[in-house]
Amino acid sequence: MVRLRLQRLGRRNRPFYRLAAMDARTRREGPVIERLGWYNPLAPEGQPQLELKPERIRHWLDVGAQPSETVRDLLAKNEVLNDKEIKAWEADREVARNRVVAAKAVERSTKAVEAITALAGETEANVSEFEKQARDAAKAATAAKSTGKVAEADKAAGEAEAALAAAQKADTDAKAAAEAKAAAEAKTAEEAKAAEEAGAAESSDEEKPAEEG
Repeated sequence: MVRLRLQRLGRRNRPFYRLAAMDARTRREGPVIERLGWYNPLAPEGQPQLELKPERIRHWLDVGAQPSETVRDLLAKNEVLNDKEIKAWEADREVARNRVVAAKAVERSTKAVEAITALAGETEANVSEFEKQARDAAKAATAAKSTGKVAEADKAAGEAEAALAAAQKADTDAKAAAEAKAAAEAKTAEEAKAAEEAGAAESSDEEKPAEEG
């Protein structure tokens, strides 16, 4: 298969690219089938950045050559692609933009998993089920990101954060229960000590000799 690629030329920090048709099996710097133009992103003001051979590029596209993503962008922006190819390019760019947005949802879900994992090592509560829920949600968010489904990624992130909130509540409840238990035990111990002291006082009074009349 033929690929339409950019070959980097030029000096260090001064990139210059040649657009070429190449065998897909060759390395990027390998032999060229046909030169189809060039791209100079650092061209001085007033000088062209890009030169293409639209007819030859169309020839290669029409016989099945596949452009790299960068080349595809250049061709789309310079009206070399046909209507069908433009629609496909626009759809793919929309998916790419959505992936960037969905990546934030993946980050949220990942942070929720990390927070629950950290909490699991400190709390007396059993949060393993919440951790599993968050991990499943993080996987769902990642899968949604790969296809650019922002709403699904956001929903999964919300589920992971809900699992974190539930785990935090379980931790708070466990701490409250532990404090209540400790307070009850302290009260019981205090009452027992008071009863013991009262009993000791009564015994002392009984042992005192009666006063003479």
